[in-house]
Amino acid sequence: MNRALLFPTATVTHLEAVVRSAEVADLLALEGAGMNLGLVALPPAVEDSLYRFNNLPGRLAALYGGIDPVDPDEDLLEEAEERAVRLIDQAHNLDDVIDAVYEALEGMPTRLMVRRPGEAEGLVVTGRRGALLALKALARTDWSVPNVMARLTETASVAVDARAVFVHAAVAAPDPRLSARASQVLGRDVEAFGWEGSVTGVR
Repeated sequence: MNRALLFPTATVTHLEAVVRSAEVADLLALEGAGMNLGLVALPPAVEDSLYRFNNLPGRLAALYGGIDPVDPDEDLLEEAEERAVRLIDQAHNLDDVIDAVYEALEGMPTRLMVRRPGEAEGLVVTGRRGALLALKALARTDWSVPNVMARLTETASVAVDARAVFVHAAVAAPDPRLSARASQVLGRDVEAFGWEGSVTGVR
């Protein structure tokens, strides 16, 4: 198995060198202070493997090849979005990735939140199979017209970097006790969400 796909659970230390996110930095600080984390942090290598295994970078670039990056035609972007989403829907994960994700989520609750670090909103799904399908659903959002337009404005390119994904219990409200402890560790007022006494996110 690709070593980049081997990742621990209940920690974000493996993201420290590969993910720039204020939430990851906060979680690293909380973990370093002895607080338990109740999440699975899938590294960017998981999403990258989906793109590379299905040759998506080249195929997606071809869809957008006729679009002017300086003055993109929104109608063409909408047409490209439909085809891009179809490509992602048809893509397959490596068996190694599926096995790694399923193993990492062993023992997690049935109702799960799947989200990007730093984003409060995500997808609420049921079970490990639902979480695996949600990874592709998150990838699809990167090819919406607003997100592609944003990349063109910032980088003059439609290319997207693979990103990390958090999977944890779907918790609706912050935990007062965890919030107080996290605020003390971080030196500012924050809301900490948790599951069975472990932190699943910080806002």
